Amino acid sequence: MLGEQNTQEELLTAFHHDAQWWKLTLGYIETETRFIDQLLNAQIYKENTPNLFERLQKFKHEIKTRVKETKNLKKEIAEYEDKLQGILECQDISCDTFYLENHKELKDRYEEFYTGLNDTKTRVFNYIGGML
Repeated sequence: MLGEQNTQEELLTAFHHDAQWWKLTLGYIETETRFIDQLLNAQIYKENTPNLFERLQKFKHEIKTRVKETKNLKKEIAEYEDKLQGILECQDISCDTFYLENHKELKDRYEEFYTGLNDTKTRVFNYIGGML
């Protein structure tokens, strides 16, 4: 666990590692959401499927929302990463605490985003998989 026992350099390294991981996974997510969007827009579905249009429209809207969230989170992580060097200038515990809390908030947002995205993908795959 990160905290008071870590040096500022160790915190910087750990936080930077997390930010790099988040950026990497967001790159994968961008590829996945492009594919899901193409899948939802493909003309491969049986016309007589009940509520087909409505369900596909709902999923398309959810994916569009997730694409926006991905872009916003990617931007936020890049800005966060740019500010990380400031941890080396901290002279007191309140400064270190600020960076710890800021990191935890971003990590929590990322995890919530990631969980929500996986829920959306699972529902899309289950629905489409049931029609194929």
